Amino acid sequence: MMFRAYFMLLLLGHVLGEFYSWTGKAAEKKNCWSWVFIHGVSYFGIMALVSLPVMSGAVFGGVAAASILHLFVECARFIYVSSKMRKNKMTKRKESNIFLTDQFILGLCIVGTAFWLTQSGSMLKEWDCLKKFFDVLCMEEGVFVSWALALLLIHKPANDLIQKVLAPYRPENKDEYNDKNIGRFIGTVERIIMLIFLSIGQYSAVGLVLTAKSIARYDKISKEKDFAEYYLLGTLMSTLIVIVGSFFI
Repeated sequence: MMFRAYFMLLLLGHVLGEFYSWTGKAAEKKNCWSWVFIHGVSYFGIMALVSLPVMSGAVFGGVAAASILHLFVECARFIYVSSKMRKNKMTKRKESNIFLTDQFILGLCIVGTAFWLTQSGSMLKEWDCLKKFFDVLCMEEGVFVSWALALLLIHKPANDLIQKVLAPYRPENKDEYNDKNIGRFIGTVERIIMLIFLSIGQYSAVGLVLTAKSIARYDKISKEKDFAEYYLLGTLMSTLIVIVGSFFI
């Protein structure tokens, strides 16, 4: 149980620090050394802020360790990407592979840090005022964190993951506006609805959501094979992300 608590806490800080603190043009600035270190400092600050209600010496050490490991991984990514860009060898597929490898290694760092904290034998103790607040709401702290993490994961991280993985397979005539705006919004709403259905055990209802989405694109799916495969891969990835997110709750 303690490993799960530490893992959820660190993962929540990671998701906020990695995906929600840097958006749009700010994220592109990570391609210079100064902004890599600024990102590292902001990542540590967000991790510490998330952990503040249960902060202790051990938790602070875990946050610091996770942040340092994160900075090392980001520096390695920056060096590799810079070398590829100088040689004009950066492609959509390589960007996708770099993103997946980067997040996989960072995930292992979080797992390792959570395991180290668990092995240290330290316990999480939240503020009394926070405990009383959740008692008034008749809600467990773990349930709140689980739902917050699941909802955060299926929004921006899911959209970024799907976009990066699908980029090499994107049809040339795919509508750019729809892909970046309406498509992302529809995907987020779709995943939220599926997550709610999964949380209450209505598994068959998930099929209705996917069917409704497919009906809206039926004409294009039936006429364009490339788009149909692109659409199917994106839908399957979106569904898989929701299933993984449902494990947290």
